[in-house]
Amino acid sequence: MPPNVTELKAIRDWFWYNSFVRRRYFEVISRLPARELSRDRGASYPTLIELFKHSLDGVSSFIQRMSVLHEKTNPAYPCPDNPSLNDLSKYVTHLEEQISLFFATLTEGDLDRSFLVPKEPPWWDEDFTAPVRGTLYHLVEEELQHRGEINALLWQIDVEPPITDWVSWEEAVAASAKGKE
Repeated sequence: MPPNVTELKAIRDWFWYNSFVRRRYFEVISRLPARELSRDRGASYPTLIELFKHSLDGVSSFIQRMSVLHEKTNPAYPCPDNPSLNDLSKYVTHLEEQISLFFATLTEGDLDRSFLVPKEPPWWDEDFTAPVRGTLYHLVEEELQHRGEINALLWQIDVEPPITDWVSWEEAVAASAKGKE
């Protein structure tokens, strides 16, 4: 890492990168015919919509849990089990708000803390504590993993995924900032 970049800034940047790319994936998914969105593809979650929602759920649920570090609540978006594209659009917006609220108060020292993860069958059968730093890195990795899975499913139906490298994201952020001047 360059000397002027803290670990917390690097993690924040990963979350902003994922938010930017998540929106691009939603745009592609939202243009697909309904039959492609609801077709069981035999992936980790059966349909493209369920897979995309699962990715949002993972980030949202752990951001909620970690928000207690600063005695804040970060409410969940009540996204239905079989969401519409409109539900997912609202969920994406809500998740970005959750992430912003969470990172607004997170400090470098918080990365060394841990938080309670309550029992949640079928995922885990007992309460445990998790490290903030490790969880944040895990959430980045988890979203990248599911994005790769979505890529494969899109390629199977001859749809080009909106793969966005880090440099392209930085250029888009710089252009957006320049446009606001």
